[in-house]
Amino acid sequence: MDETIKDNAEKSPVHKALRLLSHIAQSREPVTLADLSRALRLPKPTTYRLAQALEYAGFLQKDPLNKRYLVGALFEEISLSAMRNGVSHSARRLMLNELAERIGARINLAVVKSGRLLLVEWVESTSPLRIDLRPETHIPVHCSASGKLLVAFGPPRMQEVLLRAAPFEAKTKKTITTARAMTRELDEIRRRGHAEDNEEFLTGVNCLAVPIRNASGDVIAGLAAMAPTTSLPLPALRRRIPDLMACAERITAEIAATPTGVGRPKRVAPATQEEQASQKGRKTLEEDAA
Repeated sequence: MDETIKDNAEKSPVHKALRLLSHIAQSREPVTLADLSRALRLPKPTTYRLAQALEYAGFLQKDPLNKRYLVGALFEEISLSAMRNGVSHSARRLMLNELAERIGARINLAVVKSGRLLLVEWVESTSPLRIDLRPETHIPVHCSASGKLLVAFGPPRMQEVLLRAAPFEAKTKKTITTARAMTRELDEIRRRGHAEDNEEFLTGVNCLAVPIRNASGDVIAGLAAMAPTTSLPLPALRRRIPDLMACAERITAEIAATPTGVGRPKRVAPATQEEQASQKGRKTLEEDAA
């Protein structure tokens, strides 16, 4: 790209807004205005105006209690559409088809949105015994392999939200229903690196999920194999973990190789004592916006 065009693009409000949105989207926790200003090296008034415009458009939302920013509903919808229809869709679809044929199970690619598990993409099993799971099916997070996986490897607030919802609805006799049992389950998922649904959502159906990560190493989706217990019992499904992991790593590598043009977010250290002292007694922009 011509250097003049590049310089002009990087100075444009659109580029700055995209950098801000990218930083928040890839942060594990909601971000303060001060952290955004430091990470993006933008003046605080500029950062505030950009965040306010993105919030108004639905790309961001601000927690009314702590004034921290996180992605909004519109951005989540666009992200899901991008995963379904983006440039890597064809290659990813081929990977999922190969995996379904190799394992003999239904393959699901899922994310958690607004406390629900959503299927981004799926490939039916080549086995005569299939699971009729439609895209609009409501799959609770607490009794799905991908849901538990994403909570276990997600930000602490995701686990807090899930545990506060206990006791959980029992979909089958094997559904985990208590906060204590779920805490143990999440710890075990982090220890072994994958999650299991042992007939917890549907009787006679088991599922096993492994993580898909972004360029920063954060878990953003679950790749799961789902099959009837009669054709592929859980012990047999566990033996296919290397196949699932290999496919997940290929998808992760493809995500990491996709250029964004706006840079990756930097991890922001907490404000120093000097910075806190300089801010003390001043009315911040967040307070002005309250």
